[in-house]
Amino acid sequence: MRILAVDDDEMILELLSASLGANGFSDLTTASSAREAAQILTASPELFDCFLLDIQMPEIDGIELARAIRRSPNYQTAPIIMITAMSQKSYIDRAFAAGATDYVTKPFDPVELGTRIRLAARMVDQNNAIRQNANQLDGLRQQLERERFIDLADPISIKEVDGVIELQALENYLLQLTRSGLFATSIFAFKVEGVEQIYAASSPTDFRYLLTDVAEAIATSLRTVERFVAYAGNGVFVCVAHGRTPLDLDTVTATANLIVDEMGLTNSRGMPIRCTLRVGSPVRVGLVRAGRGAVDALYVAIDNAEHEPGPAEADGWGVSSQFRMA
Repeated sequence: MRILAVDDDEMILELLSASLGANGFSDLTTASSAREAAQILTASPELFDCFLLDIQMPEIDGIELARAIRRSPNYQTAPIIMITAMSQKSYIDRAFAAGATDYVTKPFDPVELGTRIRLAARMVDQNNAIRQNANQLDGLRQQLERERFIDLADPISIKEVDGVIELQALENYLLQLTRSGLFATSIFAFKVEGVEQIYAASSPTDFRYLLTDVAEAIATSLRTVERFVAYAGNGVFVCVAHGRTPLDLDTVTATANLIVDEMGLTNSRGMPIRCTLRVGSPVRVGLVRAGRGAVDALYVAIDNAEHEPGPAEADGWGVSSQFRMA
């Protein structure tokens, strides 16, 4: 796996080289600034598989560099791991919004870093397998995609909507937040009702467009709060939201459904698509232990959207759907 590490501290680059080499990753190129990294990317005859980026660097910081890397068609799915001393939530949020897939704080544990790199290598292998199959069977793939391009349960990536990230990235985001404190954080999920019927009646392109439109509606309905959204498969969108002001999930759901209605969704044949969202009972992360408990809460919220009524109907969360994220 070809790795490009960017940090203005030469000692950190030496530590990364030693740590990665000990974990079996010796194909490492280093740069001491974002500009030098850009020159390396332009001049390199081979693509890089993974990026390790510091945040605080002169002139152009690592977050801007991550955003620039993501703009390249060659690197839209490449793992980007931020390795930084910045543990504040504002930096974590900006990094994941710019396209980071993981976040490691300095001083890093070589064992933990090795684990993160191996996870990134697994992602690279999966992406390479997809590209190889696509190149070998492009004609057949296009034909098959007309019939069924994904399994309904797949947590596919939706990149066209601000604030919507991959499910794995959302897990990593929660894990990182637990280290700096989960304050005023809640997790809840929306389910597209009757998604099985919609999926069965849709072409692959129609279904992907539908998911993108629904993601846009959810993100817009939550525009007044800090949030990240991920598609978890089976018509479920899970949200991690922050804010100390009360959030009425019934109102948010009604707003999202109104936006969907106003979109006037249709398939490629011009037939209308009826799409209604319901919300599951929220999970207050402040009541959950740190570490994997926050990720477990993510899947509790997903399960709530799959199987439970919304907050206005559910017992055990108070007398109404209004709750304070604190």
